[in-house]
Amino acid sequence: MDEMNYVVGRGRLFFGQFRTGTRTPRGQLYFGNTPALSLSQSEDTLDHYSSEGGVRVKDASVSLQNDSSGSFQCDNISLPNLALWFRGYQTTNIEAGSGYATGTVTFSTAVPDDGDTVTINGQEITFVDADPSGMELLIAATIAEQATALANFINDMSTALGVTATANAAVTTITAVAPGAGGNAITLAKTATTPANITVSGATLAGGTDATETLTNVERGRWYQLGVETALPQGVRRIGSVTITGVDADNFTIDAAAGRIFIHEDATDIVDGDDLEVSYGIMAGVDDIVVGRSDTIEGEMTFIANNATGANDDYFWPYVKLMPDGDFSLKGDEWMTVTFNFEILKRDSMVERQYITRRRAS
Repeated sequence: MDEMNYVVGRGRLFFGQFRTGTRTPRGQLYFGNTPALSLSQSEDTLDHYSSEGGVRVKDASVSLQNDSSGSFQCDNISLPNLALWFRGYQTTNIEAGSGYATGTVTFSTAVPDDGDTVTINGQEITFVDADPSGMELLIAATIAEQATALANFINDMSTALGVTATANAAVTTITAVAPGAGGNAITLAKTATTPANITVSGATLAGGTDATETLTNVERGRWYQLGVETALPQGVRRIGSVTITGVDADNFTIDAAAGRIFIHEDATDIVDGDDLEVSYGIMAGVDDIVVGRSDTIEGEMTFIANNATGANDDYFWPYVKLMPDGDFSLKGDEWMTVTFNFEILKRDSMVERQYITRRRAS
């Protein structure tokens, strides 16, 4: 008699989706953690009964149909898994963004003198020859080092100043944190004992540009998504400052990360039915998107066993069809999970439906 094999199953599940129009897999992706995986089989038979006596007796049975299927649960809510569950595909949206306002501080001929200043967005930075503190910056040995030191100081104070900076040779380039025309209002000034030592590009940053659109027939007390178009029906994300023509800012609220605005119920500058001309900046960035459709999801699937106890049996299914199943809870106090059912099909006449490989100890 064979040795008993008591098993507590564990392992990893992989899926190689077929290339479009073929039964050739693209290579397998790991689903991630799958807390549950099970198989089932059903058999349809045609039975024959003898009626030669008082009680009919079954004397033959033939199998007419065998169906193999399975299901698994996955708690790795990755984008590829979401694309499979929503029977769609994964893509990206590359947002070039609107223009950011910029300006420069140039150390033209020599490093600053003690007490010289650069003012950015109303915040004065003072150059000192020793013991800097607060909004003071130590005078450097060369103009190139001074440009770099100023850029580093600005980046350390980026939240307070509303700008970031880079340095190239003796020039510090300043860029508004928020995209759009709002950055053009950020002030830039200098004071210098020797005026030629420090040059600023202008009284304010410049070059910030906005996206513009019209929200038609708005109603107070409602949210509106910006940047909606046919190719991007969910709209843009990561917006900067928002202005509405003829409307004070206290009439609306911005959700910058989601690219949405809320029209206050008590907005005095807006009445229901208004068309609003909205201008806003857009940060450059890339968003990952899953588009749900009704695609047929077919491919090969492999289970590599790593059992808690018992022999490791690896399963290979050359052709399965995945089908999302059950609920997908977007809120709750448990880990999110998605559940799939799958049919085990015969890929072609040369390949069987299922292969189980028991790995022998080396």
